[in-house]
Amino acid sequence: MITSSAGPERGTPWLTGVMIFVFVMTPLLGYLAQLGFAPLMALAGLLVLPVMGRPRTPAAPTLMLLLLAIWAAFSMTWSPAAPPPGSLKDYGDVEKVTAVKLFLQLALYGAAAAAALRLSTRGADRVATVMGFGVLALAVLVGLDALTGAALFQKFRVLSGDPIRPDLAKVKISIGCYVMAVMFWPAAVALAQRGKQAAVVLLLAGVLTASVLASADSCLVALAAGAVVWLLVKGLGKVGGRLLTLAIALPFMVAPIAVLWAIQAGVWGWLHGLVPASWDARLNIWAFAADHIQDHPFRGWGLDASRTFGDAIPLHTHNAQLQLWLELGAVGAALAGAFFCWLAHGVTRAAETDRGGAAMSGAALTSYLVIGALSFGVWQEWWIAVGALTVVACVAVRLSSGEYSNELVEISPNG
Repeated sequence: MITSSAGPERGTPWLTGVMIFVFVMTPLLGYLAQLGFAPLMALAGLLVLPVMGRPRTPAAPTLMLLLLAIWAAFSMTWSPAAPPPGSLKDYGDVEKVTAVKLFLQLALYGAAAAAALRLSTRGADRVATVMGFGVLALAVLVGLDALTGAALFQKFRVLSGDPIRPDLAKVKISIGCYVMAVMFWPAAVALAQRGKQAAVVLLLAGVLTASVLASADSCLVALAAGAVVWLLVKGLGKVGGRLLTLAIALPFMVAPIAVLWAIQAGVWGWLHGLVPASWDARLNIWAFAADHIQDHPFRGWGLDASRTFGDAIPLHTHNAQLQLWLELGAVGAALAGAFFCWLAHGVTRAAETDRGGAAMSGAALTSYLVIGALSFGVWQEWWIAVGALTVVACVAVRLSSGEYSNELVEISPNG
């Protein structure tokens, strides 16, 4: 928990400027270069360090993530993906190691998220406004380009001297849909708070259009799941928050057991006959991962081991919970699950005083986890950075409303 007291005495014009810069860059990176979110959030973390004040004892979420990073680094001692002895000859080699990057991300992305809590009410209002219209611009741009078959994106690539095939251009713009699916919730609330209901409708239309035309199926699932959680928390308050916490905890606890049971019960074969090719491939990967988790259920195979199984697992498992179990075992899955359950508990606490803000945070958290359970690898830097970006967006929206003066702000992953 982090004590927050919104007001003009907190934050500085410098901090507000850094956060505005982050969200000015969001539509540009979300459309043209999604991998750029990693250096963007790292830069933000560095820029806010001068206004962070004296270091404090790490709060619970920081400790959970720190222990996870330490366990991941320790697992390299048995991981088949560990770099060969003597291969780390300079800083560039060391910086590419996932274990090292985890500590850097925790420090820099965490600093950016924690600094958002120091925004003044006026500063947060400006940041939230830029964020809301920035995500709207991204949704309109990607939606319109999806209608043209990514023709605009292809022209940008030609101008940059790096032309791209139409089918690959469609894939590239689809990645922006994942950013929008998570950022939709704080952006929609920010626009609605400013009386821009028509803009919210346009935002939703852009996200849905882009996701459908770009075949970003997991974005549609994430939006639907986020909407269910929004309704639960908005309608049931703390009860909805507790249901969210339970829904988040279960996959981290039983993901491999659930897959193995489904295979033995014949459900897996039934699913294979229903889903399209891309989802059929996911089912094969998940079955392979669940089977191999049984070999090392406690310690896992080691960090980045997913990359060593050849065609059976192309780079990662396309499911966060199974990847954590496969690479870091029950220990890693428990630490990651505890962190996300802590975030969900923050939603429950926030629902006591403001169901709207809690529903927004819960929906964004749900959308992020659903996409992580279907699409990306756990350790992809840009996707972790999008998570930190969403935390900053939710904090800015909540502080901008003035509802959280002298209350506990529960959604930052740093202390």
